[in-house]
Amino acid sequence: MDMYVNGEYKMVDLGYVKEIKETSVTLIVDTGEVEINVDPITKDAIETIYHADDEALIPLDVEKKVVILDGEPV
Repeated sequence: MDMYVNGEYKMVDLGYVKEIKETSVTLIVDTGEVEINVDPITKDAIETIYHADDEALIPLDVEKKVVILDGEPV
């Protein structure tokens, strides 16, 4: 998916939430699974999204292992 993140054009991956842990989230992406460490605010946001729709896609950067919740779709 293409997004603007911090004013920059960026290609991001999308993943389904598999598991939410104390300090990390495991997401299912096209290449398998990736576990990403998250801060409490990001964890709460992902939990809210997941509880609203358990099939929601979460944008992330797989290489940097970062969830991107503040981007805007192109």
